[in-house]
Amino acid sequence: KAFQSAWKAACTKETDNVKITVPNGKTFLVYAVKFEGPCKSSSITFEILGRIVAPPRSAWRKKSTDEWLYFHRVDGLIVEGNGQGQIDGVGSTWWKQAMRFSHCNGLQLRGLKYINSQQNHISINACNKTSISKLDIRAPQKSPNTDGIDISASIGLHIHDCVMATGDDCIAINGGTSDVNISNIACGPGHGISIGSLGKKGHHDEVQRINITNCSFNRTQNGVRIKTWQGGAGFAKNIIFSNITFIEANNPVIIDQFYCPHQKCETKKSAVQVSDVRFSGLHGTSSCKNATINLSCSETVPCKNIILEDVNIKSANPHNSTSAYCINAHGLAHTSNPVVSCLKN
Repeated sequence: KAFQSAWKAACTKETDNVKITVPNGKTFLVYAVKFEGPCKSSSITFEILGRIVAPPRSAWRKKSTDEWLYFHRVDGLIVEGNGQGQIDGVGSTWWKQAMRFSHCNGLQLRGLKYINSQQNHISINACNKTSISKLDIRAPQKSPNTDGIDISASIGLHIHDCVMATGDDCIAINGGTSDVNISNIACGPGHGISIGSLGKKGHHDEVQRINITNCSFNRTQNGVRIKTWQGGAGFAKNIIFSNITFIEANNPVIIDQFYCPHQKCETKKSAVQVSDVRFSGLHGTSSCKNATINLSCSETVPCKNIILEDVNIKSANPHNSTSAYCINAHGLAHTSNPVVSCLKN
């Protein structure tokens, strides 16, 4: 109630640059709360210098657990921690979204530490012109669905200079998202940076103009990945992965148009079109015993204009060689190790 009262007072102020501060050295037990806009101020800063902790699972039995800290329709919102603030989802007991932002244009999120989220640490939905930086996100390696940042239906995001160790994707980019720049992300453990999954249950999804550069993947299950379901529609295009370092990543490079994590999917002809994807300057090692580059594309909707250049991924075991798997992918490979047979040299 204290947080809701403080928010109501801040949101109704007609002056600019309103600030709410969670003081340093203090811990606050906070139940599910919705910070609702629109607000009268053009800019509200939510400064978290102390520690915010979720209640135990028993406290949620009669309440919605879709999200814990939810910001809705708040334009010009700044949430910052100056490297001190901590969000603790106490996720070892249950798993849902920790912090969700929906329809918050001009959002700035920076300098916070997130630990043990219930599920997604940060969910960004329909937020345009967003800047996210200097976050430290950590969850146990085997914690289910603990994405670091999950993005959907958003345009114009810049995510940079973050450290993420999770039980799922460090960053997941979903349908309706475009014009995203991601740089200087240290990911691991986790499932890498993924575009998708797209096209689930026949959905039409569109993702385009994504630039992911200067990122490292340390002992991750996957590295850079595009994943789509059979039967979907739409496209994933104009995507660049550049200057990427792998350290014993299990599956460094993946395009998978047959994504089906539970292995009970019907064969379907329609698919999300994957095209104009460039992998440039990818180096490092893989712990994979099979293909370190996997391009699994649809026969009816093949992958088009896939470019590999300056790619050199070796086995973490010096006695093993690396290989690539490639089907129904068309494009060019300039200096690729391992060799990708279905792309022209």
